[in-house]
Amino acid sequence: MTSDDARPVVLFATYAKQLGLTEDDQLFARALARRGVDVRAAVWDDPTAAWSNAAAVVIRSTWDYHLRRLAFLQWVERVSAATTLHNDARVVRWNSHKRYLATLAQRGVRVIDTVFADTGSSLDLSDVARAHGWGDVVVKPAVSASAHETRRFDAGERAAAQAHLDRLLATRDVMLQPHLAALAEQGELSLLFARGVFTHAVRRRSALVDGHVVPKSAPADAPAAALRCAARVLEVTGTVTGVTPNDLLYARVDLAAAGDDYVLLELELIEPSLFLLHAPDAAERFAEALPKRAVRDL
Repeated sequence: MTSDDARPVVLFATYAKQLGLTEDDQLFARALARRGVDVRAAVWDDPTAAWSNAAAVVIRSTWDYHLRRLAFLQWVERVSAATTLHNDARVVRWNSHKRYLATLAQRGVRVIDTVFADTGSSLDLSDVARAHGWGDVVVKPAVSASAHETRRFDAGERAAAQAHLDRLLATRDVMLQPHLAALAEQGELSLLFARGVFTHAVRRRSALVDGHVVPKSAPADAPAAALRCAARVLEVTGTVTGVTPNDLLYARVDLAAAGDDYVLLELELIEPSLFLLHAPDAAERFAEALPKRAVRDL
């Protein structure tokens, strides 16, 4: 939405339980306002939202997309055909199913050991754990967000883990992973990028860890090894999707320590929390990235 006498409008896509902007995204919006851009929230599945009138649409807190993935991806295609969407529809489609981890692993990225099972199939969890040398096992849907239906089981809970796996497999693709000891000791290290340029890092408590050894989230340093790992993840992602790191308005790479190196836990390219409250200056960098390269007719 642009004219000679009106500021361009950028819509931040949200969901029904988050009608306004999160505190994090308010920082992002204020940084854009300082650059002459008005930001408004719009629920992604609201049929009255005027997506095509926006100078750009930025996916932010669409935190129910995993419950209606097909409808969400159809919305993504419609919006990307009508205006500029961030991130690119190709990336959103690819990143919306966690089988992307297998794709990255096949191309040499060090990824947490993961076994996938298709909807309607059967899998013996004990056999998998024994073959991979796993103790605690994490069972979760392959299309998921916010730890939805994600459960951790210790070695003495194989029957309960199998029951959870069987229930999920009846209706969806599922993934199995070990629970890494490093997550309990150090948490996850999340590296944030704007247009492929590192902005800040945050250490986060795993949702599957009891206790408070690690804070829920806190600013962190990014070791050189973590930066190298994240750069490799984004490079390979660009090769696979055709969307280069420089074309990603935002990216969050979640890592776990593994000796002197790191392994990829998740790559968040759809609606990640950017943790701007921990790094307010980073809001300026994300805002700077949007008008320069991404807003149509700005």
